[in-house]
Amino acid sequence: MFKNRGFVFGLLISVTFIGLFYFTVDLGEMKAALIQTDYRFLAPGIALYFVSVGFRAIRWQYILAPLRRISVLQLYSVVVVGYMANNLLPMRLGEVVRAYYLSKKTPINTSSALATIGLERIYDGLVLVLFAVTSLLLLTVSNITEGVGAVTVWTLSVMAIVSASIFLGMIILFTLIVVRPSLSSILYKIIDYFPWQVRQKIKDFVGQFIYGLQRLKSPKNQLKLLLLSLPVWIFEGGMYLVLAYSFDIPGHFAPHILIIPVILMVTAASNLITAVPASPGAVGPFEFFAKESLLLVGIQSGIAGAYAISLHVALLLPVTFVGLCILWIGPGSFSNLTKGAKDQMSSRSG
Repeated sequence: MFKNRGFVFGLLISVTFIGLFYFTVDLGEMKAALIQTDYRFLAPGIALYFVSVGFRAIRWQYILAPLRRISVLQLYSVVVVGYMANNLLPMRLGEVVRAYYLSKKTPINTSSALATIGLERIYDGLVLVLFAVTSLLLLTVSNITEGVGAVTVWTLSVMAIVSASIFLGMIILFTLIVVRPSLSSILYKIIDYFPWQVRQKIKDFVGQFIYGLQRLKSPKNQLKLLLLSLPVWIFEGGMYLVLAYSFDIPGHFAPHILIIPVILMVTAASNLITAVPASPGAVGPFEFFAKESLLLVGIQSGIAGAYAISLHVALLLPVTFVGLCILWIGPGSFSNLTKGAKDQMSSRSG
């Protein structure tokens, strides 16, 4: 999982999107936009991001509650370290590091922790698809997307429907596995066909993973998970909105309130693409899709590119710095943490 080929694959994806970004942006215009940026909006934007991380910790506490009650403050530090690891490791391996780090600080098994993180990602996806659909409807009604053509809007709508179907399908599948023991029995029977050397390790992993999905046992819990996911992305989207004022992007729309669906679209597009394994921090795909989202509503490529780069830097650097500080203050180091996560996952996979 941590091998060089994963890094090379992620690097190729990022290089491809960096190339696409470079050849589809006005570099002179982007340089001018970066020079003229009002950086006073940077601090409040970053503050909003760390508030959204707080809501992630609150949601994670709710998911973990059937396994063990853990304080929000303790989970906050684990979430930050996990995001730091995602920003420094390819292929979203920071999720594994985050699960392992939680297992080191609490009695919760790494596999169960991974399951809870997987639930987070599914509900994140649902909220982002909701943002995408809402923005497309509002922008279409307001005629902002009139210049991009019906084919583009139709394509985006189909992509949103497909994405929603995937996330809902995963929730249904996980729910059935949790509430119907007969399905998990079938899964264990399939594992019996694996080589005997790894069979028990895989069963242990699957069992702990299913145990981490306890919050899916009732529709009420699932609705609460969705509701807890909304402030996570509302506050992160708030960061996107505040930084948009640094480039006077709201001034391109009349009335200015139309910046809201635009930011919803940027938030959805730039974050849904990060589900694709890439280089550390999803550098490349994030910038390209954030820029393209703004191009759809008539923002010049240079301004859109400058905004996308500045936004991603603001998302990556502060949380990475804070995560490294948390590890520096506490026992352990980033190298030991990644090595421990690698060793544990390797032992589980045989």
